[in-house]
Amino acid sequence: MNNINSIIKKAQDDLFPQLEAKIRAELEKKDKDWLIDQIIFLTCEKHSLHEQKHNLDNFKKRLERIHTANYNLQHLDNFIKQYQNTTREVLEKNNLLINPPHMGLDTISSLQRSSNGDLLLEKARDVLYSCLYGDESINIHLTREQEEILTIMLPVSKSDSLFFLKAVTEVEAKGTWLDPEGISNDQQTPNHKLQIEFSNDKNGTIGLAALVALKLINFLHVNEQILYCYLEKLERSSLETN
Repeated sequence: MNNINSIIKKAQDDLFPQLEAKIRAELEKKDKDWLIDQIIFLTCEKHSLHEQKHNLDNFKKRLERIHTANYNLQHLDNFIKQYQNTTREVLEKNNLLINPPHMGLDTISSLQRSSNGDLLLEKARDVLYSCLYGDESINIHLTREQEEILTIMLPVSKSDSLFFLKAVTEVEAKGTWLDPEGISNDQQTPNHKLQIEFSNDKNGTIGLAALVALKLINFLHVNEQILYCYLEKLERSSLETN
């Protein structure tokens, strides 16, 4: 006996020759250059090349901004002092966030941030990138003396929120967070544990600036009630030999 799926498939098979003929007839009316452009577009779309180009363009702009900012320990210390005590309520009061979803639910879209919110988010991303990877090749002047690992816990559904990071180790983990309000429980939710090795300074300014930047990124985009991050010192690392 036929089920609904077999009925739908038969209908599709019956219609396909007519659909193919109609598409072919329409394409025959188009000029060669238009057809080439469409083939290139569809090929790039299939292999996510448009997204890759977009990410590459954003990465180049990030490096240009970082190079212009000329970050050093004093810049990071000023960043910490300015934003360490920032709360989500402050961001909403100052109209950097516009009707964002309850913390722990969906990520915050650009439509839920003002232009100033977007600027602060990009600054936080730039600072985090500089803390983890910055060196003199991109005009970052930081004294790095202690190898450490930054660990970040993120739901798998939000793991692309930190797309701009590189050299990240990902480990699967299960969440056990219970929301006191019962809105965004994280019981047995698939999580990614992201780990990045970097060099901190002896006073820990670089590491603290990275944590403050992550807090802002969470408030402005990731939108977890608790974005769990921690730092660990390493006694030995292969990076020390580079």
